[in-house]
Amino acid sequence: MIYAILSDIHGNLEALTVAINYIVDLGINQIICCGDIVGYGPNPSECLHFLLRYPLEVVAGNHDRAIIKDSIGIYFNEDAVIALNIQRTEMQYHDFAYLSKLPGKKELKSFAFTHSSLDMKKPYQYVVDEASIRNSLKKTRKKIVFNGHSHIPACYMVKDHDFDCLPAKHGLDIDIEDDKRYIVNVGSVGQPRDGNPELSFCLFDDVSMIIRIVRLPYPYEITQKKMMEKKFPDFLMQRLAYGI
Repeated sequence: MIYAILSDIHGNLEALTVAINYIVDLGINQIICCGDIVGYGPNPSECLHFLLRYPLEVVAGNHDRAIIKDSIGIYFNEDAVIALNIQRTEMQYHDFAYLSKLPGKKELKSFAFTHSSLDMKKPYQYVVDEASIRNSLKKTRKKIVFNGHSHIPACYMVKDHDFDCLPAKHGLDIDIEDDKRYIVNVGSVGQPRDGNPELSFCLFDDVSMIIRIVRLPYPYEITQKKMMEKKFPDFLMQRLAYGI
């Protein structure tokens, strides 16, 4: 089966629409979401409802957790708090109810997925270095783990004492090797941060054991206009053009 694995959509309907259309055109109908459907962007409910049209497996991100709590300012910078407060006024009870029931991690037949770390004592740490990668892999027997959170797509590979990282600023193709374990950060659909404003997501074929990280342009100007109309912080709007 081929899976489309998304993360960090962050209320960006324009980016999500481009990603889903690409996925559907390929005939893929199984979607995995590594969390953060909400946060930062202007269309949180619309993104959630769009995803729910398809066969979907999803885990909670830190923004998905925070939007259903009152103490969000403890964990987020000011711009993120403002964005969440705007979004909360536009979402409905059933949206919050759905997000509140999401698990922190899931395992399917051939892989595990979570928002950031599989270590539920540190679920939202940035898993971007050797120590955090190895610690997360200790929490599962699965060979491959998919995550997001950092908004920076990359493939991290572990073999005994060896460790390597392949960035995916312009996409990436990976042939899974039998003697290695992998954490694949699928990047962000709605707010890339690796210097490339193109959206990012992953395709995984569990038969051929090939992973592809896909980068696609989308009309971020439309998203920015919506954010301006709804009075989102300037930096959150501007960063979409630069992938920062």
